[in-house]
Amino acid sequence: MGNASLHCPSCGADAQESSRFCPACGATLVRTPDTDEYVGKTIAYKYRVEALIGEGGMGKVFRARQLSLDKVVVLKVLRHTLLSDERTVARFQREAKAASRLNHPNSISVLDFGQAEDGALYIAMEYVAGQDLHQILSREWPLNEGRVVRIVSQVLSALSDAHGAGVIHRDLKPENIMVEPRRNEPDFVKVLDFGIAKITDSTDDGPALTRAGFVCGTPEYMSPEQARGSQLDHRSDLYAVGVILYQLMTGLLPFESDSAVGFATKHLTEEPPPPTRRRPDARISPAMERLILRALSKNPADRPASAEAFKAELQAVDKERRRNEAAPRRAAANSSAVLAPLPRKSAAGPQQGDVRDATVPGWGNEVTMEATVRALPGVLEPLPANADAMDAAREHTDSLVHTQPGAGGNGGVAFFFKSLTILLVLAAAGFFAYYFFVGGGGGPKDLPYALPNNAPVPAGANHTAVGASPDVPLYDRAIVSGARNVERALELTREGDKALQRADVGMAASKYREAFGRSGDPELALKLGEMYWHRPNPDKEEARGWWNRHLREQPASKARALIEQRLGGTVAQPSSP
Repeated sequence: MGNASLHCPSCGADAQESSRFCPACGATLVRTPDTDEYVGKTIAYKYRVEALIGEGGMGKVFRARQLSLDKVVVLKVLRHTLLSDERTVARFQREAKAASRLNHPNSISVLDFGQAEDGALYIAMEYVAGQDLHQILSREWPLNEGRVVRIVSQVLSALSDAHGAGVIHRDLKPENIMVEPRRNEPDFVKVLDFGIAKITDSTDDGPALTRAGFVCGTPEYMSPEQARGSQLDHRSDLYAVGVILYQLMTGLLPFESDSAVGFATKHLTEEPPPPTRRRPDARISPAMERLILRALSKNPADRPASAEAFKAELQAVDKERRRNEAAPRRAAANSSAVLAPLPRKSAAGPQQGDVRDATVPGWGNEVTMEATVRALPGVLEPLPANADAMDAAREHTDSLVHTQPGAGGNGGVAFFFKSLTILLVLAAAGFFAYYFFVGGGGGPKDLPYALPNNAPVPAGANHTAVGASPDVPLYDRAIVSGARNVERALELTREGDKALQRADVGMAASKYREAFGRSGDPELALKLGEMYWHRPNPDKEEARGWWNRHLREQPASKARALIEQRLGGTVAQPSSP
């Protein structure tokens, strides 16, 4: 035996002689010898002990090697001084029996149970090369909600299997939950330590392992019924899961006390404060908070009915959270949709090899303008083509760029976009001056381009709804799901974009229509409406039909206000085809 030193029972760190708490994780330190009598020895001619990795009131835990298979295992050895205690020996044996009933990937596997040469009892279990949840909490908090759901769902899976086998854990806490990374799972869970587990269908005639009114377990995680020494069922474990969830989300326990009696009293008499009140800075979804508080109900009947039901609710919470987080992204994607840039051919047509196109002012071509328009908070309206309307246009576009009080630098951003808008107005004036004066007069009437007017859907892409008339406009047709071809629609959309860059607007519109017939993409409907609106002789009814389809699919579209302004009122939305 060497000199006494201090080792953290939670993370195993060595500390200074005078330390009372682990500098790594804050756990209370205990004095243990530098070496142990079993280290280096072989137990039961099967296991060579390599290191002491933990110690508790009942015994010691070693890392050992199973000689026959050259496999690392964990040995839990009961203290010699407790071998004469019938109740403790029975409890140790029950741990082996309870764990041996379990056959679940998230429960620790018991490999062997026996007696060493010196009479000491041991349990051999699988070795988990990870860290316990207490260590993760101490070192890595805050944990994101998705990760918490992933870890606790596995704990509940293990409990569901245990409860189905008639085993109640009764001492669930972060220290008894090991987490290790595996190839396909960053946080793979193993639930440990069924040392005080209760086997509900036991018919043993041995001594009672807990006296009437005797409380066992860890006070911080005890259910109210466990704290008062009442009869327990599986819902007591679910209360402990609620405490663990509370702790993982906030970094704090639901109750604070400096004594075991204080914790037990609070579990019995006080309602836990909502997690967001204890830790306002923590990111906790409302659904997660509601589930945690339900799990911490004083009445077991108010908690989730089973571990499997708890897991289902937890995963539903995660699904709702992901849906809510995705909503702003979808809204941002919708708001960033750019109405199609509309190049106008010159009377002589585009020059060979010259792909630069004269576009309707304010929209620009896809390469140079789209990124700028996406950066604006709203949808830019096409700028006027005459100098008299420039001031009004400037006022309108200025109002689209808002500065937020208290947000540093937004004023500079607003100034940049206002300046850019003015430049676009000047460019618009120059553009029309070129066509009216340099180009020899005329105007849009001299710049015709052909767009299909409700042309039949191309062969192989006629996805008309069952019973729909062939002359029903494409924008009012339902796209049969079984006939959709999204991949081909993307190809057609890219071809349309390229045609638009070549100033071949008619070809672009045909490609977009065919793509819409294969996917029903509302963004294509938005583009097509814009194209029909910006014809030299605008086809307002066709534009209205396409914009109706877009708004029917995306009611919250950021383009709605602009579309309604163009059409002079609220856009009618016919019933779905």
